Amino acid sequence: MREPAARDAYSWRIQGPVYGTAFFTGNLYPISHVVVPLWAAIELDASLLMVGIIIASRQLLPVTMSIHGGALLDRFGPRRVIMVLGVLGALSTAMVPFFPFVWATILFQIIIGFCETTNWIGVQSAVGTLMKGNAVYAGRMTASARIGGFFGPLLVGVAYETGGPVGGFLCFGAWALCGAIGAMFLPHHVDRAKDEAVSSSSTPGGAPAASPAAERKDVLPSLSDYREAFRLLLIPAIALVIAATFMRQTGSGMQASFYGIWLKDLGYEATSIGLLVGIGNGASAVAALCIGPLTRRIADYWLLILAVGAAIVGVAATPLFDAWVFLALAICVRGAGQGLNLPLMMSIASRSVAPGLQGRAAALRISFNRFGGMLFPVIMGALAEVIGLEYAFYAIGGIGILLICGLSVWILRTRDQFGS
Repeated sequence: MREPAARDAYSWRIQGPVYGTAFFTGNLYPISHVVVPLWAAIELDASLLMVGIIIASRQLLPVTMSIHGGALLDRFGPRRVIMVLGVLGALSTAMVPFFPFVWATILFQIIIGFCETTNWIGVQSAVGTLMKGNAVYAGRMTASARIGGFFGPLLVGVAYETGGPVGGFLCFGAWALCGAIGAMFLPHHVDRAKDEAVSSSSTPGGAPAASPAAERKDVLPSLSDYREAFRLLLIPAIALVIAATFMRQTGSGMQASFYGIWLKDLGYEATSIGLLVGIGNGASAVAALCIGPLTRRIADYWLLILAVGAAIVGVAATPLFDAWVFLALAICVRGAGQGLNLPLMMSIASRSVAPGLQGRAAALRISFNRFGGMLFPVIMGALAEVIGLEYAFYAIGGIGILLICGLSVWILRTRDQFGS
């Protein structure tokens, strides 16, 4: 469905904190692409397969617990959740270089992955709840995150090169902490579903019947939250978004795990690697701001397919080049695809569910997103051990394009369910 352009129907007192929080919170995963593979491969002297496992471990809790994180966001609101998990994630990130062991790095990756992912879901759900999931606002939020993604990787890369792993991870942790500080300015959350339940169960004197024990249960995982989230897959638009988000991880998995290692083998230092990642995010920011005009001319589901395909090809083609300018062009292609596909997925999903399910809808997408992020680095690491790292790039990229072609055929047969 094509959307009209936004007319700034929402005050910048609402928009500003969302974009500011996204500037720091929406790029922690790509920043990790700069320092974590180098830390694992050089400082820990891990094999290519073990590097893949270390990268994949970051996705363990996002895959299994993202829906619970989304439910927490629906109950307590992005502000409180991002503040708490932002501090925990920042501290865990800063501690990585002080425990130079594979097992410790995996443990920290697991903790950081949940904090980073839940907070990123929180920013996305804020767009859905505060700004009705409009693609233009989603594009602005994505652009803010990608602009931060230009400066963040470069800054952390410089810190890693000048201060070693300690400097790099401390800088990384400080960046994550800024996201928690930014969340302080988000609007306070009102849990309407909870208010209605309390109102209906109040005593005649107006005292709510809910007990402190019941309040504490709100922070524990609930099977009903998972059932409710997975039922969303019956909605065709949600199914489309979930399929696309899994497929885009073929490209993200390559960049997260072996992109930096390949460039390091070519002789590029952490600063140059961080600059390339930052350039890709800069291209992503520009593309995200074009989402409004594009969705008025191209059906959003076809634009999503094209964007995911471009994002995969842009990183799979990396071994074809060794000159910096061509590497920059390739990462710009990937960045443009990423800048378009994220707000498209957010907008399509947000329009398809009720306000009280925004967190769970975003979390469901993130669960499949991070499942792919956990799966593909391990597959690529195993392939690299057998056929070499160069051909592993081509193989994973080919898998991603084949999956996108299959999704395109499904859309051709069912596109009447997605609007015009």
